[in-house]
This record gives sequence, structure tokens and C-alpha cells, in this order.
Amino acid sequence: MKKLVQGWLALLLVALTHTAVFASGTGSMFCKGGIISTGGTASELLAKCGQPAYSTQREEKRVTDGDTKGTDKTIVTVAVDDWLYNFGPNQFQYRVILENGIVVRLESLDYGY
Repeated sequence: MKKLVQGWLALLLVALTHTAVFASGTGSMFCKGGIISTGGTASELLAKCGQPAYSTQREEKRVTDGDTKGTDKTIVTVAVDDWLYNFGPNQFQYRVILENGIVVRLESLDYGY
């Protein structure tokens, strides 16, 4: 009985893991004005999808690797925008992460409101 329960728990864990991975990131987002993909710009995103329902902005300090000649590492500031698009209760919401005005990540979320 114990092995049966362990087997079902393992199967459930695998199923949940695959679902979470599938739902977490996408390569593109469809809007009324066109398709947005990673690598697109903030202005393209606004032109194709309009204003986000919610947005935040922050700055992150990051350490860059030195070049092949052995130069020292440097600290750079990256402007990170986090935009949420809500296309209504019959469509998925999308979270778009931009770094310095470039789309670096698109996440498909739950249905909108």
C-alpha cells in the first residue's frame, strides 16, 4: 500500500511540474495589432498591444563578466519593466518583462478578469 501511495505521489509531482513549466514561459504573445516575441521593443509592444493593465518599473544592479583579455568586472544598471496584459475573462493574461526597453520574457498566466 505504501509503494502504491508513493507511486501516485511521484506521478502527481511529475504532472504538476510539467504543467508549471508549460504555463510559465512562452515565446510570443498575440495581440490585436500583431505578434510580440522576445527581442521586440517596448514601442512595438505598445503599438501592437496597447497600454498594459498594470505596470511597475525598477532598476537592478548587475555585475558583468570581464572580457577575454581579463579586464575587471563592472556593475551596470538595468531598467526592468514588468507589464501585465489582461485581455478579458475568456483569454489568458500575459506578464511581459522588459530590460532596457527590450522584451526578454513573456509569461502566460491564468484567465483574465
